Amino acid sequence: MASTDPERLLNRLRGVKVVLFDFDGPLCDLFVGRSAETVAEHMKGFLADRGWLLPKFEPYTDTHQLLHDVSAAGVPEGIVRGLDDVLVDAERKAAMVAHPVEGAADLIRGLAVMDRPMAITTNNSPASVQVYLKEHGLEREFSGRIFGRGDVPEKMKPDPACLRAAMRELGRESTPGNCLMIGDSVRDLRAARAAHVKFLAYAGLGDRYQQRVDALLEARADLLVRNMVELVEAFSTVGLSRRRAPVE
Repeated sequence: MASTDPERLLNRLRGVKVVLFDFDGPLCDLFVGRSAETVAEHMKGFLADRGWLLPKFEPYTDTHQLLHDVSAAGVPEGIVRGLDDVLVDAERKAAMVAHPVEGAADLIRGLAVMDRPMAITTNNSPASVQVYLKEHGLEREFSGRIFGRGDVPEKMKPDPACLRAAMRELGRESTPGNCLMIGDSVRDLRAARAAHVKFLAYAGLGDRYQQRVDALLEARADLLVRNMVELVEAFSTVGLSRRRAPVE
């Protein structure tokens, strides 16, 4: 059963040298004021206009699942690319006004002070992540280490491709044993398991809090935090966000 027991959380964080963040959820509320379901409707409209809204796609409300399944169904590549463009455009616009998660920037900057490598591993487009990081002055902390949705939608999480790409980029600094992923979905959990990295479930707040918690518990997430402020304090306790003494 998932727990927010402080000692269990500290044990999970001890030995962590590399942190992989999911984007929408742990860092920001991407579609605040504009639901992802609305974006999915626009995507289905794009398919309908081109004669590719198959009956099985009509009930979809999850943008990433829709893109994944359209690609996997053998829809022509040009249509899939156009569908992805619709989603990228929506994500970029949303990133410009996305609400930051309280405590997330503090955690990122604290880890950066200690030279703890970080990367973003997400099913969102890299372009939208870049927009958000620039808007909030966090570009430098990630140094371009954004591993988002690529040209093959089937490689989105729960496939671990983006996590493995991040770990390859980080090289010897990143091994499954010292790497932690922070995510808020079952897809994140399954991707972390497939990549054999530690996982910490972030439940977040808002209207869908209980829905996320229930889904993560059903998937057997074993450790869950409710807010990023709690996580900042825990990282500080194990020494990951303390400023190093200058070398004389």
